[in-house]
Formats: sequence, structure tokens, C-alpha cells
Amino acid sequence: MSREPLLIDLCSICHANAIKYTCPRCGTHTCSLPCVKKHKTWAQCSGVRNPAEYRKRADLATPSSIDKDFNFIAGVERSITRADDNALDRGINLAPARQLKPYDARPKVEMEIEERNVKVVRAPKGLSRSKQNKTHWVGQQKSVMWTIEWLCQDGERVVGSCPEKRLVGESYIGIVGKKKVQRKRKFSMNEPAVTADSGAKALKQEPPTSHVLKQEGAVQEASQQEEGANEMPAEQEENRQGPHKDTLSGIHFYLHNPTTSSKVKCLIPIPQDQTIRAVLEGRTVMEFPTFYAIREDPTRLKPPLISQEEYDKHHGNSTPVDVSVSLEDGEVDDSTALLPPTVLDSQKVMEVLARDLGG
Repeated sequence: MSREPLLIDLCSICHANAIKYTCPRCGTHTCSLPCVKKHKTWAQCSGVRNPAEYRKRADLATPSSIDKDFNFIAGVERSITRADDNALDRGINLAPARQLKPYDARPKVEMEIEERNVKVVRAPKGLSRSKQNKTHWVGQQKSVMWTIEWLCQDGERVVGSCPEKRLVGESYIGIVGKKKVQRKRKFSMNEPAVTADSGAKALKQEPPTSHVLKQEGAVQEASQQEEGANEMPAEQEENRQGPHKDTLSGIHFYLHNPTTSSKVKCLIPIPQDQTIRAVLEGRTVMEFPTFYAIREDPTRLKPPLISQEEYDKHHGNSTPVDVSVSLEDGEVDDSTALLPPTVLDSQKVMEVLARDLGG
């Protein structure tokens, strides 16, 4: 006599056939597709497993639980793939309306200098030129506050701060000082030839000095004064004509090119009515720009000074000098090496006279 199956082993819908299927949603047992449809209709069941369903801790480490997790992850991946394919078929652009720029950890001033196409060769940490460099970004004016080195006719070296919107002539007067510029101009116009008689008198005078703002506080104070003195509208700044033409008459301005041979000092002629930003665009500077204010025009420069045009004629095919390597070899004091030839000759004459008088 055959044993009759138990009721729990039969389909919960028809109660006639053995169990074949189990509903993932509610766990109802069915035997065929018609019974599955009846179950969904009667119980209002979707037949889809609920991923947020609570499970006991003992049921997590089972093959069935792992299969459920895998199926859930695979289902999410398939949904994303279908959404992408659907967007491509419908011609929908999935790119965000506003592309976020990648984060740049560099200081703001370095990014702004790079946008202005100015290459800055950094000196090794600890050298005086690196310490003197106080170039920074002024957010209120939206401009770079450059540290600028001026080398004058008498060999005086002055370092100060100047905004990039200033004209070259204004920068020279603002850093060196108007009275000093007028005094230097009168001295250069009336400078007599150095003779043996005048050499003894010249010994009593102070030799050309090199004035450098070495202390950080002094440079910062000068920088703050420059910022306060130059808070004027940008349109007014750009529409100005060449300043102090009478004061600057007879003075030629140059920008030092540090990428040339160390035996010569290559100078790039620049107009006094251009802004610092326009002059430095596309140029290379050593930590900060070095400008010359001397009487000689580009055709009258004497060694070791040479104009960019003459340098290109004689050394046009030579390989540019790696300034970073030369800086690592040792610090060079340009206060005397970059003096105009006339000042160097005067110093040599006075040194010879001093030895003669002392002997």
C-alpha cells in the first residue's frame, strides 16, 4: 500500500501536485506556472526577492545567502548597463553640465604665473635670491605682485615689489624712488671722465653700493606699501600714458635673459610704457625678473652686456643654458658682475689709484 504525501509537501494552491517552485518574495510553494500566476493574483505578490529583508545571523553564512547577494549585485550591474545602452540609443548625453576641474595643490600664484606663460626657474632653498622672492597673488586686484630687481647705471641694486599692471617706467620710479632717479639722471648727464686728479677725490666718496631688501619684514612692508599705493581701477591703469617722460628721458630699460651663456649678460630691450605683465609674457626669469635702467642703447652696450639681437647673431645655434644647474653649483653675486662696463672701469681706476697712493 503506497503512502499518501503530506499536505505540506503539496502545492499550496492546488493541493494536488508535488512542490516544484518557491516564491522568492514570500516563500509560497507552487507546482506549475498557472499556480504561480494564481498565487501572485491572490496574494498580490510581485514574486521578486526583497533585498532589504531581515535575515538572521545564522542564515548569512549559507550558500543560499551568498547566492542572493551575488544575484543582487549582478542585478544592479545589469540595470546600470541597460540604462547606459538606453541613453546611447536615445542620444542622451550623460556628461555633467559643469565639468569640475581637477584639484591643483600648487599655490595660486604659481598657477597664475603659468597662465601668463612665464617660466620661473627656482633657486635652491636657502640662497639669498630664494629668500628675497616674495612674489604673491593679490586676490582683491586679481594680479600678481612681482618681486623685481632693478640694476641702475651707478651699480646700485634695489629689490622691491610691484603689481603686474604697472608700467615699466612707473615700476622703476616706484621702487628706486623719483628723487633718486632724478639725481642719478643728473649725475649721469654731468659725469666727467675719470682722471688721475679726480681719482684721489673719488676715493673719499662712497663707492657704488648694492641696496637689497634682505630682511623678510622689509620686503613684506614694501610689498604692502606697493599694494596700498596701487589700488586703482584696471581701466584707469591700462589707459595711462608713459609716466614721467622727462624724468626717464635718456634711460633705456632692459630685461635680463638668464638662459644665455654665463660669460655674457644678455639684455632684452623693453619699452617703458608697457606693463610688467606684457613684458614678462613668454619670458624666463630666475626666481624673479631682473631689469636694467642704464643710459646705453642696444647698439652701444659693452661687454659683458650684450643685446638679445647681437646674442642671437653670434650664439644663435647654441644650446640654452640650464639655469637650475648653474644655481645649484653656487650662488653668484650679480651686484658687481652685472654692473655696466663704465662703472667697472671706474672702480678699476680707483683701485689702482688707491694702491699707488697707499704705497
